[in-house]
Amino acid sequence: MDLKELRAQIKTQMDRDRAKAILEHLGYRVDRNYKFCLRDERTPSASIRRDGYIKDFGSGWGGDLVALLHEHHGIDLKEATRWVAACLGIRCDHE
Repeated sequence: MDLKELRAQIKTQMDRDRAKAILEHLGYRVDRNYKFCLRDERTPSASIRRDGYIKDFGSGWGGDLVALLHEHHGIDLKEATRWVAACLGIRCDHE
């Protein structure tokens, strides 16, 4: 499965609760309203939409978990995609 197909599968399986669980696994504290701090700040400015999309109103950034890992944690896009897929139980054959 190529990266594009894998991203499409992630998108179909991602939702707010799954995104919250993965973010918490990464060390973020997500409140019951699905808001969290993406940066060092006192009040949460990022939130998770029902489809798992993340929007940071403080900086204007928005993206999915793969983009967050890639852009905010410096993880290679391929590795980030495979990691999120594994968290969702999506099998991806290594090339």
